[in-house]
Amino acid sequence: MNVHTLFTGIANTHIVEEARGVVVIDAGMPRQARRIVNRLGALGHSPADVRLILLTHGHIDHAGSAVALKRLTGAPIAMHRADARLTATRDLKIPPGRSGAIDAAGAVLRAFGWIVPLETFTPDVWLDDGMALRDFGIAARVVHTPGHTAGSVCLAFEDGTVFVGDALLNALRVSFPLWWEDPASARESACRIRSLRPRVCLSGHGRPFDLNALDAFVGDHCG
Repeated sequence: MNVHTLFTGIANTHIVEEARGVVVIDAGMPRQARRIVNRLGALGHSPADVRLILLTHGHIDHAGSAVALKRLTGAPIAMHRADARLTATRDLKIPPGRSGAIDAAGAVLRAFGWIVPLETFTPDVWLDDGMALRDFGIAARVVHTPGHTAGSVCLAFEDGTVFVGDALLNALRVSFPLWWEDPASARESACRIRSLRPRVCLSGHGRPFDLNALDAFVGDHCG
């Protein structure tokens, strides 16, 4: 397995190469689909090589180019059904912030969300906890990790690589998401990620981090 990370506006898009094809994890902000396809071409892949567009959750910085990317590749979009409400309408959805200042920033973003509206969609594939993705050519399973959103998921590969979406960030250091729908669930999900004992975690925001960094942060929250 080879992983290539592309910064698509605000968040990371991860291109996962396997022997049986390619999976794109998160599709970035709107108007990023052509950049993703160009990166695929630079890696030696045609758009038709993409087997699945997997969204770790339904926020616009991860789902904004999903429909456009589907048009270019023909690949189905996969997401957890608990986030279907986030992609059913064009308006920007930002949950409560982790602090008062972050919450205020979210209110400003919501007020100007009409500038970059979401192209709405209903996923082609519904992701469920424990679901294996071998039918799409990858040795991985879905891990439901609610908190940031109700339908947030991680993707855990057999080699110990875990794509954590926004369940955990690593911009300056490993941390909880800036915005979260359910703080208690977010903390429980972080502990669940730790229980996987990942070799490396790839976040939607920031750099990859290893088990030592995860233990150092999550240990105080998991008891």
